[in-house]
Amino acid sequence: MNLLSNFAPLPRFKRLVTRLCLSGVACFLIACAGLQQQDPTEYINAADYDRLKLVSTQPGIKIYRYLNPEFKRSDYRAVMVDPIVLYQGADKDLAKKGITEESIYRIRNAMDISMRQLVRKQFGISYKPGQRVARLSTAVTGVVVDSGSFRPKQLVPITTVLKAAGQGSSIGGSQPQLMVEAKLLDSVSGKLLGEGVYLVSSDQFRREVDSPEKFQILASQWVKTAIGVASGLR
Repeated sequence: MNLLSNFAPLPRFKRLVTRLCLSGVACFLIACAGLQQQDPTEYINAADYDRLKLVSTQPGIKIYRYLNPEFKRSDYRAVMVDPIVLYQGADKDLAKKGITEESIYRIRNAMDISMRQLVRKQFGISYKPGQRVARLSTAVTGVVVDSGSFRPKQLVPITTVLKAAGQGSSIGGSQPQLMVEAKLLDSVSGKLLGEGVYLVSSDQFRREVDSPEKFQILASQWVKTAIGVASGLR
């Protein structure tokens, strides 16, 4: 999104100041929503996703998994849980549906609580790294993938998925989709133990999500599925 598109031309100095101010606001909103880096696209290593295998498919939904062949659940006594990352700042169009910066913050907190309850029940919780402790990282974002295979090319805000579905638009010829990703790592070595990806088409996302409450309910379900896939429970 071009944040300056609604502004009339300004002298060069004023344009620079405006750009810096708007960038600062955008960074603040994204940080409130839980994004960990300003431009996550540059951090994508698509080759990392080659290990994922399609394990389930239904209309509008695909689920991918990778399990380290050396991973044994019995080797771990507890799991550290990182806060969920939501790649979504405040958006004026989404705000019309009641999904504001504040509601995004509430949604993420509610999802964090739900996720910790699930992990506590299934594995046991740890609040620091250590021997026999795994680490769970989870993210919800929009994504553009290569057609015919699962290779993320670009991360986009969650609202971009909704807009693309509503407007019939695409990015580079591909429809953005919603991606829920869970990674289980060894908390000491950082070795990947398992990974689960829940991929939702833009049309399916638009049909199912029509309010902040519905997004929170569905996203929590998707996160639980991704965690179950990553840990070998599903």
